[in-house]
Amino acid sequence: MKKKYHAFTLVEILLYLMLFALIMIIIYPLFDLVLTNYMVQRSKLDLRAEIRNIFLRIQREIIPTVSFDILTDWEVVFDKNDEQIAFFQTKPVYLANNRIEGYANNLKVGSIKFRGSNYEVTFSPSSSCAIGTTTIGSVYSFAGYAWSPNIGWIKFRNTPGEPIFGVCQATNGELRGYAWNDIAGWISFNCQDLNVCSSSDYRVRNVNNYLYGYAWNDSLGWLIFDGKGGRIYFAKMNPNIYYLDLISDPNVVVDDLKFTEIGNSFKIDLRIKGLGSAYEQAETAISLPFK
Repeated sequence: MKKKYHAFTLVEILLYLMLFALIMIIIYPLFDLVLTNYMVQRSKLDLRAEIRNIFLRIQREIIPTVSFDILTDWEVVFDKNDEQIAFFQTKPVYLANNRIEGYANNLKVGSIKFRGSNYEVTFSPSSSCAIGTTTIGSVYSFAGYAWSPNIGWIKFRNTPGEPIFGVCQATNGELRGYAWNDIAGWISFNCQDLNVCSSSDYRVRNVNNYLYGYAWNDSLGWLIFDGKGGRIYFAKMNPNIYYLDLISDPNVVVDDLKFTEIGNSFKIDLRIKGLGSAYEQAETAISLPFK
């Protein structure tokens, strides 16, 4: 006698599918919770390792030094016998509400701020811009003042009665032209304006309303624009920056950095942010063997 095989009925299949869906509804939140906790813990471990790496790099590079100078909370310069080295955190620099917001970095005078309680650098639509004897097509024209605690005002456009100068954004997104400081002199925002691009290809670019790149001044050296910022760099200078190295992970946001003087040594407070909401904060004191 042949054995009979019975196929699943449609009702049975639907019941099995409903049972499977019910099991998945119960299991998935638990799986998601376990995976989320794992990712958070892994991110924290990665951030702690990143903090250790930054502290070790700073400690290794500054020994031996003879003196140090904290330019701002997040910018410090160390003097060795034969060179200067610096560590600094970049801050966001961006265009918003018809003005530049944020800070640029310079390793001689520290940060340069684009907006304060009684000053700002503004921009307005402009179809052309005079760069010396040349006129170029532009999108924005900048005006107003930035501020450095060490060298004072940086002026972005001439006032009536002064020689014509200023900074504009060209149609290709690059900044062109010159700003002026009474102590340092002219600040150039694009190598094209000095015809030196073959030997020094610097410029400041607007990328999605964030400013990236370098401006140049003969006395100060590079003015560093790091767009969204939040990264730590190591620089060697003699007399201007000839070596610049990103020492923080580019995928990690440096939320805060603070150098504090303690007698003949200093303390570093660091707060960094990783994927999701993972934060880590740490501090360390470094004693320097000053000669």
